[in-house]
Amino acid sequence: MKKIIIIAILVVFILVGIGITYSMYRSEASTQTNVVSLASFVFNTDKKDQINIPISNMNPGDNLEYKFSVSNNSKNKKSDVSIQYNIIIKTMHFIPLDIKLYDNNDKVIINCDENNSRNDLNELECKSEDIIMPYLEDVKDDYTIKIDFPIEYSSVEYSSLVDYINLEINSSQKID
Repeated sequence: MKKIIIIAILVVFILVGIGITYSMYRSEASTQTNVVSLASFVFNTDKKDQINIPISNMNPGDNLEYKFSVSNNSKNKKSDVSIQYNIIIKTMHFIPLDIKLYDNNDKVIINCDENNSRNDLNELECKSEDIIMPYLEDVKDDYTIKIDFPIEYSSVEYSSLVDYINLEINSSQKID
């Protein structure tokens, strides 16, 4: 009798485990089929939808510069639709950094400072205007983000602050 109870309990655990595994698989499979990446960053030859920029080693007086591109093509593949995208910079902005995003003409397209709004996670969220990429030709938009830590913030109160900078690209099909 004891063996039958143990076997019944094992069968129940196995069936529950199979059900949980199947539901996790179904959930993952269904979300992945609806994801379409229309435009992505080209950064150090990797394609990404977001870039995390390390700033943990920055000291007052330091300047960092990161270059990246947004493209509608990859090797032999090109988007068949026009793309509308924007770039979002997210940071907690605990460290008083001067963060600017420039296009390939050295025009500032994002000045990320406390004049921008914060999101639900209290991150400073700075967003570019929408940018259109036509599908008729291969397009690669080059950008540079410049991060400055002004020397005047070299006091002790800024020495233990931790921060991050995250770049995201949101893209969608442009409907005329």
